[in-house]
Amino acid sequence: MKRRDQIDTAIRVILMIISGLVVIFPLVLTVMNSFKSASEIATNILALPTSLNLDNFKEAWSRLNFPTAFKNTLLVSIVSTIGEVIIAGMTGYWIVRHSNKFTKFWHTLIMCAMSVPFQCIMITFSSIMVGVLKLGNTILGVGIAFWVITLPMSMFLVSGAVKSVPVEIEEAARIDGCGSLKTYWTVVFPMIKGTIFSIATLNLMKYWNDYLMTSFILTKKPMRTIQIAVHMLFNDTYFTWPVAVAAVTLSILPLFIFFVFAQKRVMGGVTDGAVKG
Repeated sequence: MKRRDQIDTAIRVILMIISGLVVIFPLVLTVMNSFKSASEIATNILALPTSLNLDNFKEAWSRLNFPTAFKNTLLVSIVSTIGEVIIAGMTGYWIVRHSNKFTKFWHTLIMCAMSVPFQCIMITFSSIMVGVLKLGNTILGVGIAFWVITLPMSMFLVSGAVKSVPVEIEEAARIDGCGSLKTYWTVVFPMIKGTIFSIATLNLMKYWNDYLMTSFILTKKPMRTIQIAVHMLFNDTYFTWPVAVAAVTLSILPLFIFFVFAQKRVMGGVTDGAVKG
């Protein structure tokens, strides 16, 4: 039995190593080639760079107009994340604590939206945002679009976390004179902040890396996000692989640094929301 356990452990370790390499290899390859010249990449894409040449990054920084693209991406991510935390948090809390036919109907309707891929509705959705609501080329327009798309999953996680909060604590708060709004922000919100932080972080990564949604709404050059700018770089007539991979490296670097510091809180919050719900 002991030998069988050792074999099982060895298999799991091997599978973990293989999975890790599959995930890490493309990232390492991208960063490694961003320091190479075009001739080095053509000779051997798997070889280490002969020197840490930063010319590719300088060229990518200039052609992406990186400061402007970074600012637009950051604003889109912040507005979308803050709005999603507020809307999903309060909606999930209200549905759990006010269970009736009306809230159950809307809860089911919102949850069903998770089964609809954005690609199925993207043309109609973008036409409404740009043509009807006149929110094209605005940060608010992208923010509202993201709120709609990510609400179902965010509300699902919040609902699970709210169910773990004892109702007696809220009843005590109401006896002390707190209304529903104050009860949520002063009592419930601090108790589910792990799940909220996970929702915010996971959605932030989605907003930062999104290309499809932003490309439909942000069509003007000064409003381009990093992902749109990188895509346009690949479509440019003056295209070189060294500059392209350097641009990709620049696009993932800010979010990579953030997630390195935030991953512990993210994993803990997701576990809390899943188990307690």
